[in-house]
Amino acid sequence: MGTQGDILIVVHGPGRGRGVPTGNVFMERLQATDRAFAARFRVHETGSGAADLTNVDLILFWLGDPLREKYPACFMEAMEIAAAARSANIRILNSPEALSNTTKTRQSAIWHKERVPSARARIVNKPENLAQICKDLGGTCIVRSDVEHAQRDVLIVRNEADVRRAVETCEFPVAVIQKFDIRGEYRAAGAEPSSLFRRYHHKARAFVFGDAVMPSHLFFASGPVVGLSNCLLKREARPRRRLAHRIGYNRKLFDDMIREDKTYFETDPLYARTLAHGVRALGLDFAAVDYSIRPDGSVVLWEANPYFWLPRGEESVLSEERNAVERVNKSLDWMADQLRMAVMDVHDQTDLMRAS
Repeated sequence: MGTQGDILIVVHGPGRGRGVPTGNVFMERLQATDRAFAARFRVHETGSGAADLTNVDLILFWLGDPLREKYPACFMEAMEIAAAARSANIRILNSPEALSNTTKTRQSAIWHKERVPSARARIVNKPENLAQICKDLGGTCIVRSDVEHAQRDVLIVRNEADVRRAVETCEFPVAVIQKFDIRGEYRAAGAEPSSLFRRYHHKARAFVFGDAVMPSHLFFASGPVVGLSNCLLKREARPRRRLAHRIGYNRKLFDDMIREDKTYFETDPLYARTLAHGVRALGLDFAAVDYSIRPDGSVVLWEANPYFWLPRGEESVLSEERNAVERVNKSLDWMADQLRMAVMDVHDQTDLMRAS
């Protein structure tokens, strides 16, 4: 094997894009567990001039998405770096082109072309077309920005009154996304009345790197759009709720949620190939995928997040009860292992080319 080269991480320069804690958390863990491997990483910030690709084995684009739509200047710079890397036969992870495939409507079009089980989505440019598009997509729909991953400014449209409210409050164009009632599917399938999947809506997340898949978390919520901000774990973590648990209020619900979340993390997903196919179809090498699990064990994918939020375990919701420190560290170590294998693949291919 040849000399070990560097791993270049391309990130947004100051003021040029949204920041997430994940990269710093990852590097802190890597410094603590494998200083030699950590020493091979270097960072290039967009807006800081030409990237130095000397002795680089691998380039990872750690940039907000959809990159072309949200951060066009960073997209153009990333494309220049990618072109130089390809000319030098340097492997790229999460290319700038792939990071631009994650608008809600483009992602939907790609996934449906590739037969990935997922919700259909349409762009609506004019308010007067909203009602018909919702009808075409089955009636109950999610109306939101086409380019944002966050759950803010998300509306559920079920009827004409909801359509009028969306027309009055939304900034067009908007993405309209088909809404599957997974909770209703559990009820129709005769799930036990105590089942959290029957009682609440849910969202699972898993990290996907190539063909490898690692579960992250399982959240439940009363509303049909599930995220950290509105999940029951977040609600039950409030000080007054924590005090009430001590006297038995909602204690069973609390224990059931913790158990389901832990079991999800500890269980190898049977649908890993579907998640990996969904990420690969978008041209991505790694992403956090949000999805729901149907009563028959199949899944419906909601979105892929290549620029995902992962805080320190100590900062995770109900950290102690969920063993979040151990879980986050295990996730970070898994990511490091995937990067090691990616770099090894680069050297194996180089050695094969030299031998031939």
